[in-house]
Amino acid sequence: MRLATREEQEKLLKLMNETHQILDEMRLKALRGKPYDWREVDSLLQLAEGYDGPPRLTSGLVEMQRIFMKAHPKLRDEASK
Repeated sequence: MRLATREEQEKLLKLMNETHQILDEMRLKALRGKPYDWREVDSLLQLAEGYDGPPRLTSGLVEMQRIFMKAHPKLRDEASK
């Protein structure tokens, strides 16, 4: 398996950013047109009230980076230099 070139990575990043923007606009448009429904709000509040897991204190980004570094030996070797 070959790694993507810098140019391929930049194209992918640009495409991902464009896609994110389009999806975000679609989500906001759908939410703006949605009528208020107290039953949905009540259901969401009940879900949150019943949560008994550990509190989420971070975004998880650092943990995700740690997992990626473990998974890819070449990146791990470069990071240790």
